[in-house]
Parts: sequence; structure tokens; C-alpha cells
Amino acid sequence: MRPPALRPQLKRDPLGRWRLTSMPLITRFFSFDDVTPAQGWDLLAWCRSRGASEFTLAALVAPKESQRMKDFFAVLDPYERPRASRRLLSAPVGGSFTRDVPLWQLTPETQELLRAGWSTGFASRQYDEDLWLEDLAVYRDGEFMMGVLSHENGGVLRITELELTDLRRTEFPDRDSVPWLGF
Repeated sequence: MRPPALRPQLKRDPLGRWRLTSMPLITRFFSFDDVTPAQGWDLLAWCRSRGASEFTLAALVAPKESQRMKDFFAVLDPYERPRASRRLLSAPVGGSFTRDVPLWQLTPETQELLRAGWSTGFASRQYDEDLWLEDLAVYRDGEFMMGVLSHENGGVLRITELELTDLRRTEFPDRDSVPWLGF
């Protein structure tokens, strides 16, 4: 059995001194049925404000790469990071959930580029056939923090209890589970 993932946190002790502690990460889920596209973008901004610094996504090219697709990825070029091994929400049959993926920096600028290109929002089952983007995954310190599995109508969060309390103050609708999603 794997030990729970931990996230460093600064806390004040009873005397008011700051102490570095480790908080276990918990797994929460969300359904596209409960989340508006605006709430999805707010969630992405919330993750960024809590240390998320990179993302990956999938693009479906059918039957060939459109000019919009080429233009979208061209504007992301300055924010590209080296490919690296990261946890995803899907795996090939018999394959690993962790594999090398393309990565981009998550910044206010790239968040706006994603929003401009992803007209239906990432927390949606609607697709734009000319720029078919799906399966956004966001990472903090190289570890999975939030992601969606577009065709399964939902997403996963890996955050601390304190962060969950903070997120719930925004009225973000998390769940104990979503069918066909796990972590």
C-alpha cells in the first residue's frame, strides 16, 4: 500500500510561530453536470493561485489538423516546457497512467489563451471540431492537482483538507465520486 501523498503547509503553532508541516492530499471529484464553464475557469485560476504551474492537454485531429489548431498551439509555443513524466486520468489498455507528456507553463497569460481557444470550456462535453481540445491536467510541483477526463463527464482534484475547505467557500460542487473516474 502506498503512503498518502503529502503537501507541505505552513501553520502557526500555539505560540504563534510558523512551522512547516505536511498535510495529506485527498482525492475529490466533480461532474460536468454540476459545473458551469465559468466555474471550470474559476477552478483553474484557483489551482494556479495554490501553486499549480504547468498543464497538459489532448487535441483530437480529425481528419487533419486545422489552421485554428496550428494557430492555437503556435501561441502556446513560448510557454512550452520540456516533456516530462506526469500522472494522467487515462491509460492505454495494459499501460501506465504515468507517461511522458507535452507541458506548458500555467500563467495568467496561458489561462487566457486556453479560455480564448477552448470556447466551450474544459469542463464540458461539447467540442469544437475545428479545435478539439480535451483532458486538461494541471500539476503543482510536478504532481497531479486537477484534471478532467472529457468523455467521462468529470474531473479529479488532489488537494489538502484545508484547500478543500477553501474551495468549498467558492461554492464549487465537489463529489465523493463520479462514474468511470478514479485516481
